[in-house]
Amino acid sequence: MKKLLLFFLAIPVLFTATAQQNYWSQYVGTGKIITDKSVARLSFPKEFKLFTASLPLLKQELFKVVNNNAAHTNIISLPNTDGALEEFEIVEASNFDAELQAQFPEIRAFSGKGITDKYATLKLSYSPQGIQTMVFRSGKENEFIEPYSQDHSVYAVFKSHRNKAQLPWSCTTPGADLEESINIQVQNSGIVARSGGNLKTMRLAQSVTAEYSNYFGATSATQVSLVLAAINNTLTRCNGVYEKDLALHLNLIAASTNVIYYNASSDPYSNAAQMANWNTQLQNTLTSVIGEANYDVGHLFGATGGGGNAGCIGCVCTNGAKGSGYTSPSDGVPAGDNFDIDYVVHEIGHQLGGNHTFSMINEGTGVNKEVGSGITIMGYAGITSYDVSGHSIDIYHETTIAQIQTNLNSKSCPVTTTIVNTTPVVNAVSNYTIPISTPFALTGSATDADGDALTYCWEQNDNSTTTNAQSVASPTKLTGPNWLSFRPTISPVRYFPRLQTILAGLNTTGPMVGGDAGVVTEALSSVSRTLNFRLTVRDNAVFSSSAPVSVGQTQFTDMVVTVTNTSGPFTVTSPNTNVSWAGNSAQNITWNVAGTTASPVSCANVKISLSTDGGLTFPAVLIASTPNDGSQSITLPNTATTTARIKVEAVGNIFFDISNSNFTITASASCGTPTGLAENNITINSADLSWNAVAGALNYDVDYKLNAS
Repeated sequence: MKKLLLFFLAIPVLFTATAQQNYWSQYVGTGKIITDKSVARLSFPKEFKLFTASLPLLKQELFKVVNNNAAHTNIISLPNTDGALEEFEIVEASNFDAELQAQFPEIRAFSGKGITDKYATLKLSYSPQGIQTMVFRSGKENEFIEPYSQDHSVYAVFKSHRNKAQLPWSCTTPGADLEESINIQVQNSGIVARSGGNLKTMRLAQSVTAEYSNYFGATSATQVSLVLAAINNTLTRCNGVYEKDLALHLNLIAASTNVIYYNASSDPYSNAAQMANWNTQLQNTLTSVIGEANYDVGHLFGATGGGGNAGCIGCVCTNGAKGSGYTSPSDGVPAGDNFDIDYVVHEIGHQLGGNHTFSMINEGTGVNKEVGSGITIMGYAGITSYDVSGHSIDIYHETTIAQIQTNLNSKSCPVTTTIVNTTPVVNAVSNYTIPISTPFALTGSATDADGDALTYCWEQNDNSTTTNAQSVASPTKLTGPNWLSFRPTISPVRYFPRLQTILAGLNTTGPMVGGDAGVVTEALSSVSRTLNFRLTVRDNAVFSSSAPVSVGQTQFTDMVVTVTNTSGPFTVTSPNTNVSWAGNSAQNITWNVAGTTASPVSCANVKISLSTDGGLTFPAVLIASTPNDGSQSITLPNTATTTARIKVEAVGNIFFDISNSNFTITASASCGTPTGLAENNITINSADLSWNAVAGALNYDVDYKLNAS
């Protein structure tokens, strides 16, 4: 009976798992697919995987959580770029205000928390036209799902990857339009630049040109749902960034349907060639049609022209200015990851209070804190000179987060809701003085009362004083940014420069994929200077529009690294070539102390560790602390490897060096004690001995003693 009962209890589990995967299958068709017209966009990826979707089955699972359903959450499966299905726990995350959502119940948005990958978060939009998704990953490219076939039965799964110069585009927002008082608040008050354990909600008035509506097949107001579905797709992804980095959610107001246009000859906007007029035209339209009291921020989507302009910076909630931002693509496709993240999130980021963060041009705002073109959302990655990368990463720079959160805290129009999700607690990090031209590592730590999946992002926090070719990283740069921003990772440790650069024996890192040849994105300083750093910790809590309401929270801590030219470079000198050493042998490790025992570095002791995987990890501590005198005898473990490396690091400081080349450790034979010893034919002069052979043994030592008789 017990076995039979267990069998029947297992049946529902098996059916549940199967049902959740039935709506996705890998595409196996051999015929030519008639593609969705968005696939023709210049930024559509060259590498992707195709899956067939059963939308009715997927909708059934999604809609179990809408309208404050008692279930609140449900588990769905989505394909990833590895070709596998992974699970997410979803909640409703509507982008529409209550009135608009009631009018269009078939257009929905959802957030999801990773189950297969607990550090992944999902944003998903649904309409009768299909689904689109964005999955935020930790430390690697985000992933997207978009319709591939014209009938939206086949979907492409791909990583975020756009090629440089394919999409000529320009943001013409003046850089100095943020009220000076806000920047002063950012500099003088760190508290308001942190998440405060709440959610801010703002009312978005979204207008579109007739060309935008026509692109999605809408030629009259009877087809407004087609336009709203497209806006919902973009807003779902945009809100994914706002929620994670800013604890902010934008809700599309119902009156937006009154500023959606279908006839290019009668809409209130100039053609794209005169898009410079759009700021004023949009503001006038929103003021007259919707009314200033009925929205907090207004924006316009176009279909062509390749430009964006926020109209002003930080002017949300300000009547007569808050509704003047626009975004329009250059390739005639107002959709996709490039349009949504690189352009729309950028322009609305200006309206919320963020300046440009690149440094190839200095706008005098005090926040040009990224190398060259910059790589975060408020930079210009992929569309300017001194490009560090072909496209941006999907985060705001720490200084942008501070600007926007400070600005929003000075405004009265956002609705602030206290949430149950608590803000992470980030522990303070000490300041350090290090030698020149020497690698170092910054390590943070944080806790979260809710057990959320924390991610960590170390970024430099120094404003640039140089531009153009001098805006890139350089060993001799005395001020400004020298360190590229990277995506948040699950590790609280960042190596400077990247570990790959250190293992290559280099002090500088070149461009990321798609960046300009010769652009340096990381550089160890060979001169005395001060480096300011900020660690931003994200809790990655997903936004839920139904009770219990939740949204992501951020917290940060600052520290200073002082580089002094009175010492350094601190370097490992032996082993530094591909030598071969025997396991269990004693070897002498040497390094160049380079004045690091003297003040102000004052490093009295070092730690010596061994890697057997080419320097990726150093699990074997050969000596935990030894005087920093440049030489130490160690005993190697008896571990065979051809990819050994030695790391010598300061005790009580953050600098270190790793040997420049892999070396070999050969394992020596390790013999056990023979067993089965037997003696025969014993005489006064001899005896026959036998025993079980020991594998690998070449010789045996036999000892005996005479018994007294």
